[in-house]
Amino acid sequence: MKPSLARFCLLLFLILEIAISTALYFLYQAAPNQGWATLPTQQNISPILAAPITGLANHLRDIAIRIARHPQTIQALKSGDEQARQAQLDNIHMLYPEADIEWAPPTGNMTDKSFTPPLSVLYSVGEEHSLPVLRIAQPVIDTTSKAILGFVIIRQEGAELRSLFNALQLQNTYAELQQTNNGSPYNILLQRGDARLKANAFQTLTDLPGTAWRLVVWHTPPVFVSPLKTLLNPYFLVWAFISACLLSGLLAFYFSLRKVLAHDTNTLVTFFSDIRRSRLQKAYNVWLIDLEPNFRLIFQLGRLMLKKHKQVADSASLDHLSQVNNRRSLEEKLSELHKTLTEGWTHSLLIIDIDNFKHVNDTFGHDAGDALIIQIGKLLKEHLRSSDFIARLGGDEFCVIFPNTPLKRGAELAERLRNNLPAEIELTPGVTHRLLWSGGLSEFKKGDASENMILSRADTALLDAKRTGRNRTKLTA
Repeated sequence: MKPSLARFCLLLFLILEIAISTALYFLYQAAPNQGWATLPTQQNISPILAAPITGLANHLRDIAIRIARHPQTIQALKSGDEQARQAQLDNIHMLYPEADIEWAPPTGNMTDKSFTPPLSVLYSVGEEHSLPVLRIAQPVIDTTSKAILGFVIIRQEGAELRSLFNALQLQNTYAELQQTNNGSPYNILLQRGDARLKANAFQTLTDLPGTAWRLVVWHTPPVFVSPLKTLLNPYFLVWAFISACLLSGLLAFYFSLRKVLAHDTNTLVTFFSDIRRSRLQKAYNVWLIDLEPNFRLIFQLGRLMLKKHKQVADSASLDHLSQVNNRRSLEEKLSELHKTLTEGWTHSLLIIDIDNFKHVNDTFGHDAGDALIIQIGKLLKEHLRSSDFIARLGGDEFCVIFPNTPLKRGAELAERLRNNLPAEIELTPGVTHRLLWSGGLSEFKKGDASENMILSRADTALLDAKRTGRNRTKLTA
């Protein structure tokens, strides 16, 4: 995809917009109040705590299950020998030194209080809000009779559980770890955050599998921020104002630069058109100062090229091929007639361009093209008035000046010339060509700054005739 001025301006706008938006965003985040409407921070801590607590319960239960199912444990309880039980207890302490392990007979009391949890479930003993002591009871089952021989009870301090709670960074949130108490109100084992939130904030409750606990979290309810408040946020208003100014400025810059480039491009087109017609104006107005040095160099090269061209073209007053006036004679005639405009005279000028001239050269050769130029010169002299001035501009272009003739009368003469010229002409023996031509007609104006302006207007009309289908004459006032 080719670059364009519009794409460059759009890219510049996006870069500046991203920079401005990023800067305002960080300013907004750094502000103490973060604008007018700030949502309270709500942390979903239930998954954060539930996973490690459940993992802790599963770890202790796995230890209890391995001990209860060990053949030596079953044999020690089944034998009823106190010495064998104590020996097995010592062996287990060696394997699991981090836990206190107790035996309990089938009718033994497994708790320090009236609370009796389900089997193989982690629970806590101790005073409320103190450091919890974790306990789990796993039955030892006879593999033969399936009878319960006793219980493996593991005690462990809840320091790890307390560390999990203490590590929480809560804002607008309050959390409690509660334990069921056989239908009585729940005991609070651990708590964290602002307890005042229990009065009116909403809560989420999560049961922890494998334990006698549940996790209760109170959140400050979310605040609904209306779209109107968002739009009236000062940071948003500043962003919208800066973005609007940036967009307006870039649009103004784009259209201004586009206008300047269009003017200077047209100036270059006019310059090269004048070079093609072997004429140059005294000065060409270039708006963009960056183009002036290059254009000045091009202008000097153009002047040198025209100077050398005129040295060759001005060697005679007649064109050597068509035997009509050459360019030098035409310029002298234009200068002469331009001076008479102040006396109230009016004149018309017709530029003729032979249609399909290139086709003649490409098909029949340059000799046939030269023959066509010669024939056109003869036909113009035969079918125009003796007072009309005929000159060859170059290539297949001819110029006819109708002296003392207004534009309307000049159009009639041009149409009469078109009707009187033969439809076909013979170029070489056996080679004929259909004669078609396009014309641009204009009138001298009293306000013309130079004699070349009439040529420029007629040339514009000629280009219009070519664009609209050729073989016609177009007028321009």
